[in-house]
Amino acid sequence: MNRFMFFNRCLSFSIIFFIVFTSTCCALKIEISRGNIEPDPIAIVEFFEKDGNNSDMGSKISKIIKNDLDMCGLFIPIDKDLFLESPEDLAKNGHNIKNWHVLKARFLLYGKINQTFSSRFEIDYKLIDVVTGEIMLESQVSGNEPKLRKVAHVIADQVYERITNERGYFNTHIIYAESSSKAGVRRKTRLVKIDQDGENVEEITDGSELTLMARYSTDGKNIAFISYRDNVKKGDILGKSAHVYVMNLENRKQRLLINKPLMLELIKKNNNKPIQMTYAPRFSSDGAMAVLGIIIDGKSAIYILDIEKNELKPLTKHTCIDTSPCFSPDDSKIVFTSNRQGQEALYIMDKDGKNQQRISKEGGKYSQPVWSPRGDLIAFAKSLRGKFYIGLMKPDGTGERLVSGDYLVEAPCWASNGRYISYSMEAGPSARSNIAVVDMTGNHIRIIETRKDATYPAWSPTLAITTVK
Repeated sequence: MNRFMFFNRCLSFSIIFFIVFTSTCCALKIEISRGNIEPDPIAIVEFFEKDGNNSDMGSKISKIIKNDLDMCGLFIPIDKDLFLESPEDLAKNGHNIKNWHVLKARFLLYGKINQTFSSRFEIDYKLIDVVTGEIMLESQVSGNEPKLRKVAHVIADQVYERITNERGYFNTHIIYAESSSKAGVRRKTRLVKIDQDGENVEEITDGSELTLMARYSTDGKNIAFISYRDNVKKGDILGKSAHVYVMNLENRKQRLLINKPLMLELIKKNNNKPIQMTYAPRFSSDGAMAVLGIIIDGKSAIYILDIEKNELKPLTKHTCIDTSPCFSPDDSKIVFTSNRQGQEALYIMDKDGKNQQRISKEGGKYSQPVWSPRGDLIAFAKSLRGKFYIGLMKPDGTGERLVSGDYLVEAPCWASNGRYISYSMEAGPSARSNIAVVDMTGNHIRIIETRKDATYPAWSPTLAITTVK
């Protein structure tokens, strides 16, 4: 088996992850874990410009907010043609609650845009509980026209957070591997970044190398990814192999996650042979450590890297395939995949490698575990009787349930609020690969439109901001 084939086989078995406002009443908390929920009707009125004219900007912003709240599955936006009060009426006179009761709206969102200077503006808005008549949220967000979409996502996050008492996720990005294959042509991939709704496509790598599976750092400033580089210079200690690189998203500078001095130490332990592969990294919550898989002599073990001290320690041995490690939110535990008992299963260990215990109990092959940011669940990929699934279980292995399934689904990745999961999906042998999102109930699934085949999504953290530069 050549290295490229070995690389692809390992990739199919593993996944990389690295990865203020005041109100006048108490928050409504929506807790959803299973079953169906009836979405709440919400009236989202176009934001009105202060000079008295409806602005195209106000229409665009309200449309983005409407799309965000609609696609999360918790709200149903009311048709604006039914509104009994205009944006101008609301901006000048405030709302008449009776006009929204008659529409059976649960919530009302409206506001006005104040142009400041140049392309900058401020938006003052209110969120109303139509049932009680209380002002749930009165806030201001500022930004500029080039960042209009971001401003809208920030407002949608604030509305979502106030109503659900959970962190919003609309002001986030997803990075995925984009590929296009033609017969007789070497496969090329690149990393592409989009807003979580599929807009604002930005190429992160140029496609000149086989570059896959980005994962965000905890602060969202860096990504780690696998890159297979076969055009290395003679004498390079890496050889023609796949390794984890870290990129600063602002300046696009790259570096090896395991630097060359540490790599030399590994090579010495490997009888002075190049390391076959480093892969599947994830950062700790404070970004000080990373866990990853390292393949030597065809066997994969899990290592922990102290980034500040530049120390690398093995947590498991090179006796089987241990892969896809992921920290718990408090960094005390690590979940991972292993075939040490013959079939791939999920295990948990302490962050020092002690107390390794199997947690998956049902049939089928388990892989790619990802700990929820809330700590209450672990998402995973599973194959059972020829079909693939995305599933959830508690950290002790109980309560397993499958939330999505298809011809091929893999690479689950949590949104930062622990409510939604993105993953790769193929509907059939000749179907293109897509990025899908499912909520933790499994009842709300959406497809993110991408321009080419898209796999292995990585979800960024949510940024809590009120000023968009």
